[in-house]
Amino acid sequence: MAGRFTRLEFDEDGQRGQTHEQRRALEGTPRRDAQHYAALALESHQLGHFEQALQMFTRAVREERSMVPAWVGQVQMLVQLGEYAEARLWSDKALELFRDNGELLAAKAQACCRQGDTIAGMAFSDASLRSQGTSPWRWEVRGEALLVRGESLFRTCFQKALAEPAADWFDRVIISNILLFNDRAAAALEYAQQAIALRASHPYNWLLQGRCQAAMGWNDAALTSFGRCLELTPRLDQAVRAIEALESQSAFGRLARRVGSWFRR
Repeated sequence: MAGRFTRLEFDEDGQRGQTHEQRRALEGTPRRDAQHYAALALESHQLGHFEQALQMFTRAVREERSMVPAWVGQVQMLVQLGEYAEARLWSDKALELFRDNGELLAAKAQACCRQGDTIAGMAFSDASLRSQGTSPWRWEVRGEALLVRGESLFRTCFQKALAEPAADWFDRVIISNILLFNDRAAAALEYAQQAIALRASHPYNWLLQGRCQAAMGWNDAALTSFGRCLELTPRLDQAVRAIEALESQSAFGRLARRVGSWFRR
């Protein structure tokens, strides 16, 4: 953990996991600015390439330490990569620089919830909502904090997130991922479908829909969704792996049924 924590701010190379286009974008002159790296990070995030997005957010921070969204992005990507303790540590580091920032407080709240520390998660979510400003992100995290505590008001929080002026199609993706992570596949599917209705050309929306369908046991529908994802972005690793996993499950199921029939003879 310490290795990545150190690299986040100080690694000058950090090109592991970058796409060809991103590597090419970083070469040559003039020097790319923080906004450029932040745009690449958002693009990677929206494709589900969390490692790449983390690296781009890190470069944005290195170029412009005052760019709070890039600090928030680093914490969000660490959470998506399952590195919850490190996400919490990095949010603390960012809050030392931007005390009481609502977006960072929400990011720390999510990291706490993913660690199972729901008391701290609610406390930091409370602080994020009390701080100046508002955003879909703060309400999305609030929804997750309530969800993991088993409180039904999480639905209201997601509705408030989507009612925010800044809310867009990707907020449906964020909510869907939160629900899917917390074993609410049917509810997650509804938001994934909303994202597709708003942005049918985006491959990750189809990938997410397929994951929801697979979690519900709708394997044929999931394969169709993954196939649509690959039509939009051929050779997308996540979709290929998802299809292979479903096909493996189907093969195992056929074998299990065959073995069972032998014992029933």
